[in-house]
Amino acid sequence: MRPKTYLKRLFAGLALIFSVAIGYIVYFNIYYPIPITDHISFDAKLKFVRENVDPDKVDTLIIGSSIGLNDLLGTVLEENSKHINHALNFSVYGATTLQAEQLMELAEAFPNLKRVIYSAQYSDFPHLWKFKNFDPKLLIKYMRHELNPFSYLKLLFKSCSNLFFCYERQKKWVPEHMRRNTFESLIFDSSGSVPLHIYGKDIIEHRWRLPHPGIMHPESFKAVARMAKKAKEHGWQFYLVHQPYRKPLYEQHKDVRNAMAFFDTKVKEAMRPYGGELIRIQQIGLGDAYFSDRTHLNDRGSSVVSEYVARQIDKLEEKNTK
Repeated sequence: MRPKTYLKRLFAGLALIFSVAIGYIVYFNIYYPIPITDHISFDAKLKFVRENVDPDKVDTLIIGSSIGLNDLLGTVLEENSKHINHALNFSVYGATTLQAEQLMELAEAFPNLKRVIYSAQYSDFPHLWKFKNFDPKLLIKYMRHELNPFSYLKLLFKSCSNLFFCYERQKKWVPEHMRRNTFESLIFDSSGSVPLHIYGKDIIEHRWRLPHPGIMHPESFKAVARMAKKAKEHGWQFYLVHQPYRKPLYEQHKDVRNAMAFFDTKVKEAMRPYGGELIRIQQIGLGDAYFSDRTHLNDRGSSVVSEYVARQIDKLEEKNTK
């Protein structure tokens, strides 16, 4: 074969491979969350906001782990509050308190924000993990469609430079994340919340009957203080919603009761200088019919709790305006 012919075929082959790669990246970006961060739930939430939310309308931001993602429904808050008009559930499953603090860094994307709700349980507080590849300025521009075309294409190619990783994410997306009866569900409602439909045979037995150890790291409470301080500096009201524990576990295990009481005390101490408000849910006495496991509410429970939180926020804000 002549060298000239060989080079033509070589470059044609390379061009074909490059074109297929570009086509796949474009296809993947349309149907699946590109791996911008190291966390699929975070990537999915960023894509959801970019494609479904007007950032200028958001007045209420919900942050947290799955205790926020599943246990508070932004749509129900909107329906039941006089003050909440456009809620965005920005929670990411598995998020630690330090990661929730990182999520709050992205609140700058929402210029008309009035309040931040951190939905949590003491089981969120032992670990000090943080998101890797976390670039707030880039993520805010991505959500707000403010990246120029070159920067946007650069982000796409960088995120899917490992095509095998993207393909593996594609294969797992539907079976792992597009089911309402799994804790890994990423089927967002219009506010970005994920109401769980986990009942009966879908309940995981050990998650139902075994309580968490009462381990909480002091740095987690310091992160709450920083979040409350940031909210005050920006003129946002800061709420921490302490979600409920399954009533039988709460009543049977003194360690659970002590852990929740300690959590309440330390959270109030952390927020006190900055005017943050604690909303406790345990006392409303939800039964097992409202839970998917020891701390995650099912879609019935999250609706009831969200209505209660909406009313509490209205009471607090009306009291503070008098």
